[in-house]
Amino acid sequence: MNMKKRLLPIPLILLIPILLLVVVILAGLYRFSLDDEDILAKFPSQNQSFDRVVEQVFAIRTPNPWTIQVPESTAFAFMDQVIPETQSVSGAYDDGVERGLVNVSTQWLTTIEPNSYLSVMTVSNQGSGIFSYLATFRYDVQRKRMVLIDTLLIGDRIAIDGLTYHERQVDLSYRQHSENQAMAESPNQPQSMHTRIDSNLTFSLHEK
Repeated sequence: MNMKKRLLPIPLILLIPILLLVVVILAGLYRFSLDDEDILAKFPSQNQSFDRVVEQVFAIRTPNPWTIQVPESTAFAFMDQVIPETQSVSGAYDDGVERGLVNVSTQWLTTIEPNSYLSVMTVSNQGSGIFSYLATFRYDVQRKRMVLIDTLLIGDRIAIDGLTYHERQVDLSYRQHSENQAMAESPNQPQSMHTRIDSNLTFSLHEK
């Protein structure tokens, strides 16, 4: 006995691709209703990693490394070393002709407001100078990066004695070399600096 093949009714044959199209559209709408953080939470990547320096210093988990643009330069320092002995974070930079190190003090690191910070930063190169700056930083939530906002030069080869912050006012005490003192010696002349930090984290009204 020959059995004839049973054919699906024509309306049902047409219904199958329509149902598939509806499923694809609903899946697309669901995907675009989620932001990246929701997707990562639902489908975490096994390979996702966070920058250990930013996490250790600021307790912020970000996949992006901490880079700092060197003052008066187009070079960037890659901050990749936490040094407990000197209470600082260090990173090297290379500007072609000039190479050096950038250090940010964790000893004087101060939280201005959530995701905004103040500290002392030093920049050194192949020469003998070690230039110290007051520096403000902000964590950019959208870009997921720690960004240098502003710097204020303090001096060359100085020693910081104290840094206080209160209601936008910054008071800094430090020592610099006296006129007759050799630069190889530790500075012994007391100095102070007073400045304010604006709402956009820039320095203003500074005086020594």
